[in-house]
Amino acid sequence: MKKLFTICVLTLGLATGVVRGETVLIQGGKVHTLTEKGSFDAADILVRDGRIVAVGLSLDEDADRVIDARGKVVTPGVIAPVSELGLVEIGAASATNDYAVNGASIGSAFDPLPAYNPKSTLIPFNRAGGVTRALVFPGISLWGGDSDGLQRVFAGRGFAIKLNGAFDSVVKRNLAQKAYLGEAGGRLAGGSRASAYAKIETALFEAREYRDNRAAIRRGDWRELNHSIDDLEALQGVLSGAEPLLVTVNRASDILWAIELADEYNIKLVIAGAAEGWMVAEQLAAAEVPVIIDAINNLPISFSTLGARLDNAALLTKAGVKVAISGPEYAATHNLYLARQSAGNAVAYGLPYEEGLRSISANVAEIFGLESGTLDPGAVADIVVWSGDPLEVTSYAEEVLIDGVPQSLVTRSTRLRDRYLKPQQGHQVGYKH
Repeated sequence: MKKLFTICVLTLGLATGVVRGETVLIQGGKVHTLTEKGSFDAADILVRDGRIVAVGLSLDEDADRVIDARGKVVTPGVIAPVSELGLVEIGAASATNDYAVNGASIGSAFDPLPAYNPKSTLIPFNRAGGVTRALVFPGISLWGGDSDGLQRVFAGRGFAIKLNGAFDSVVKRNLAQKAYLGEAGGRLAGGSRASAYAKIETALFEAREYRDNRAAIRRGDWRELNHSIDDLEALQGVLSGAEPLLVTVNRASDILWAIELADEYNIKLVIAGAAEGWMVAEQLAAAEVPVIIDAINNLPISFSTLGARLDNAALLTKAGVKVAISGPEYAATHNLYLARQSAGNAVAYGLPYEEGLRSISANVAEIFGLESGTLDPGAVADIVVWSGDPLEVTSYAEEVLIDGVPQSLVTRSTRLRDRYLKPQQGHQVGYKH
């Protein structure tokens, strides 16, 4: 039986391309470590057992696999700070959407993890664009749904994944709580921003009350609370500081109210959206509140984004705010890889280049307590070899490693391209040059 088990393990390793102890040597690339060591015009990276062993000049190692990166750029993998990856396939097909729940019975306790599909076609598509890890959050439809809005300003809990498509690809559960303030929160809470604020404050107050009187509340020897025990339990991580509260909000005045709420309950706050964040950059920096922004959002598409501007990331960073950049809002989950182009636009409008790279990798990892995001000995070997500058639109990923394992860059899109460009026997030519 032991011999049979050994054979099965070896067979599985060969089938997946993973060999324990395999070393990978990436040679001669322009390396951005995104650490205090800075960048190297030409350096080598040695990877063993999923970790970076060394970064230096002319590393002498007899590696199992050698990747020639001369004339190319090497960076940590892109980390998507907000997505619904694995929870949605086609936005217009409700049967493929598992990121939200209707009804007021589940709020902060909603955990979409059981619906996560690591075999989603969107995972290899974004992996081929250099995305190696992603944060996955539930969402709420802002049009229709709940009639009373009770608890629905809370979308639920998020989790983190690595984009290797494996069934064990979830790397962190209970990552953060997601909630809405501002215009979106007001719509969910019955029409007023103040109502959304009050609902979040009430939920946090009752969660604290539950924390201090758990036994009595569970016995029923307590006043009637507005929130279920499941929801109050789910908010304990926020109160303890183990989970940040991710609040979607854009208007400067709404951001200030979110900061005040976080200060009152001593919780970790992360702002998503922050179109007018530059107006309150000093307050965000003083409160040590990081932001996740769409760096190409410069249109006043609502009254909450009248102050949107392309140098938002530069102004926030200059003030001392930690900035993470997501893909364009319109692209959402399907095109997460466009975050690097958004970062490129932010650099064009004043964001320092290294901060542009950090905004799509290291900063995301630091904000949410994830491994990856840097190229340093001991770090997780999530590495991308780019054809050129990763913040340029014409560059592309030539090699993607996740946990030190080279990944396939084949996607449904490339398979369709190859099928019709070079038809096999029995297939017709789809088009001609």
